[in-house]
Amino acid sequence: METYRRQIKFCYYKVVEIEINSDRNSHVVGNFNLVEWLMRMEEEEMVKHNIELSDCTVNLEQFCKFEGKNIYAIRAYKLRDANIPSKVKEGEDAIPIPLESDEYIGEDLNFLYDRDRSICMIQQNRMSIGISRLVEWINKFCSKEDKAIAMIPILNTFDSNGLERKSVRSIEFTFANSELKDGNGSLRSIINSFKGYKGATGKITLTVGREKNAELDKKCIVDLVNDIQANRGVINGAKIKVKEQSLLDDDKSRIEIVDLFENAVHDYIAFDIEKRKPLDFNRARSNMLKKYKDRQDLLERLCAQ
Repeated sequence: METYRRQIKFCYYKVVEIEINSDRNSHVVGNFNLVEWLMRMEEEEMVKHNIELSDCTVNLEQFCKFEGKNIYAIRAYKLRDANIPSKVKEGEDAIPIPLESDEYIGEDLNFLYDRDRSICMIQQNRMSIGISRLVEWINKFCSKEDKAIAMIPILNTFDSNGLERKSVRSIEFTFANSELKDGNGSLRSIINSFKGYKGATGKITLTVGREKNAELDKKCIVDLVNDIQANRGVINGAKIKVKEQSLLDDDKSRIEIVDLFENAVHDYIAFDIEKRKPLDFNRARSNMLKKYKDRQDLLERLCAQ
């Protein structure tokens, strides 16, 4: 059996119910039990049926509960009948993959739901259902008057100590042109140097450019990151691009962009997938459960804050 390895990103969300006021502001009123949506889909015989959303068609293929656990695994698809790929055979013309009038190309989305904690672990795919469409789908069947379901990313404060094991390729931040009076760090000198231009906001990008194995000075970046996090009233946003350091094969080290202010908890899972076949759902759900259990204590702690 010939396989290939694919790294898939998963993000964690708290599933909540929000109350929408007359002025269109909203606030969280409690957790939402996502099993209610699954049961509604089953009762209305909507499992394996196509459902139209605002700009796409979706299909809940299957869901199951892990034995002895209050955790569910779900697989859904975003369907398309445009931009169809072709089959190619050496020496022959390419042939578009044939589709009947009721057939589609399906882009899968796998996720877990922990009923006890109301936490979802959701696969992040460029072509599959996004969070906004998934929430639209759930609200289509479960929303109530003046209430709606939302998925809130679970965020973790970025720890600059973790940079010791990584190479920083770039850092970028935007700021309001307000003088920093406290501290002697590099951030203060950078921002205060722009006062004479009378601009309202600014944007700074420091990067190693195209040099393959270069990295920004670690001590300077750690100091700068700490300064940025301590001055959220002036800094509007900040991101760094980091590369995992590898002693074996630096070319294959993963590059990741980290938002210093909205660092959503996420994980990567490496799957060995059989060529010419999609990711097996049973393998996906077992690997997801293992990773989720590793993260459970952290997720509970962050949700309690």
